[in-house]
Amino acid sequence: MTEVIARGEAWQTYAACAGVDTEKFFARQHAMAKEICGGCSVRAECLYDALEADAPNGIWGGLTREERLTLPVLPRHRTAALNVLRQLAPAASPVPEAEAPAPKPARRKPKAAQAEATTGTAAAAPQVAAAPKAEPTATPREDVAELLRAGHTQRAIMKQLKVAHRVIAATREAYGIPYRKGPGFRYSPEQRAENERRTIALLKSDATIQQIIDEVGITPPTIIAIRRKAGLPKPSRHGGTPARSKADALTEHTEAYGDGHLRWTGPTAGRMPQLHAESTRFNARSVLFEQHHGRPAVGYVLSGCGEQACVAGGHLTDEVLRAADPKEEPPVTVQALKNLLDEIDEQGGPEAARHNRLHLPDEGTHQPMSTAPTRPVADLEVQPGVGVSVKFASAEPEPIPVGQLLKWGDDHPDPEVQDQAARARVALAGLRKRHAADQELAAITDEAAELEQRLAALRARQDELAPAKPKKTRKPPEYRAADIRAWARAQGIDCPAKGRVPRSVVDDWRAATAPASTDA
Repeated sequence: MTEVIARGEAWQTYAACAGVDTEKFFARQHAMAKEICGGCSVRAECLYDALEADAPNGIWGGLTREERLTLPVLPRHRTAALNVLRQLAPAASPVPEAEAPAPKPARRKPKAAQAEATTGTAAAAPQVAAAPKAEPTATPREDVAELLRAGHTQRAIMKQLKVAHRVIAATREAYGIPYRKGPGFRYSPEQRAENERRTIALLKSDATIQQIIDEVGITPPTIIAIRRKAGLPKPSRHGGTPARSKADALTEHTEAYGDGHLRWTGPTAGRMPQLHAESTRFNARSVLFEQHHGRPAVGYVLSGCGEQACVAGGHLTDEVLRAADPKEEPPVTVQALKNLLDEIDEQGGPEAARHNRLHLPDEGTHQPMSTAPTRPVADLEVQPGVGVSVKFASAEPEPIPVGQLLKWGDDHPDPEVQDQAARARVALAGLRKRHAADQELAAITDEAAELEQRLAALRARQDELAPAKPKKTRKPPEYRAADIRAWARAQGIDCPAKGRVPRSVVDDWRAATAPASTDA
């Protein structure tokens, strides 16, 4: 058969199934098809092409789809792969060279075309152009067998012992050493079911992916496919104990102090205590509030006991509790701060301040800020014969500088006042930046206008001082095209009725109409 392949002939010509109904090779009963393949002389070639094309069904080379999946990994070279297949599935005697028909030219078809073919023999196989050299019979070797048993790859053995691949194949067959499992190893349906069962059991026991790989011997994509098919959650990357609960995290990062207060000792983000539990991040104040009051918090959760660092659930308040139990109106300075915040909120709030979209006059940190009246101020007045009487002043309170007001808000024990002071400081910073930008833009605009006026004056003076340009006078034409065309028609000379008059016609006209020179 090697002589036939060497001449470039298609092996399908010598297939035992040539001319047989292909439905027998795709039927449920495989006995007749396998009997035909058992006496085929090109059984290895048919099986190799089926493996290359990954044929989904049918009998190829005498093997079913399930039986083909159990075959070991084949060498990359076609000749070496065919040698292995001939040892695993021996074929009948090859076709004698004398009986071989005349050679036929065969083209190499791509693997996609081979996969689409559904004939009983197989798709047109790739042909080998040059005839391979006759391979001598290989002798098994004990040192090769030792390395095979130790799990060395064929490439490593060939490099270490300087032997050919056929020696390794002969040694493997002689000593009965199975092929090494690795990438491309084909599991049987029973092995796949067993691997799936063991993987699901390990996933349910919270085993890591690496532990499953070491235990079962399958790849991570296979583990993921099995996990998704079974509807199981993702396994832990690092293994170990499951994530701790909120109660355990709170116990670890809180400590009691003072009269019923609770201090947070864990990580923080800004002013918010961070609670890491159950593989998620929470706001510790919101968690403690919900545990104490039995409901989720609404809005910001603040400490209502005067201790800013206190996170005790009974001392925390949300917007619902603060609205149900309003505090007494703060002093006039707080009202002034609220007036400023209201004016900022009307124009977009802190977001507008950060993007310089506020249009408020910049009065500086030392400019007084007017405050709204809160309550009349009582003055004491002594009247003769009457005693002391109380007189309420109707005038507004004395304005307070903005810088002093912001400092008072930063030092206030109420977190809400501190938050308002912070918002006002951000708004004022954006306001100052916008004011400086507007001032600089106005100066640039004024300077540009002055420069344009100066440039216009310079250009006008330049036009006055520049000498007058002489007017261009158009030179009268030497001839009229109509006269030349009329002369040409009279003389029988070919001249176009439109367009430019040819130069030769003009020269003839000038020579004919030039005045004759007279000798003195």
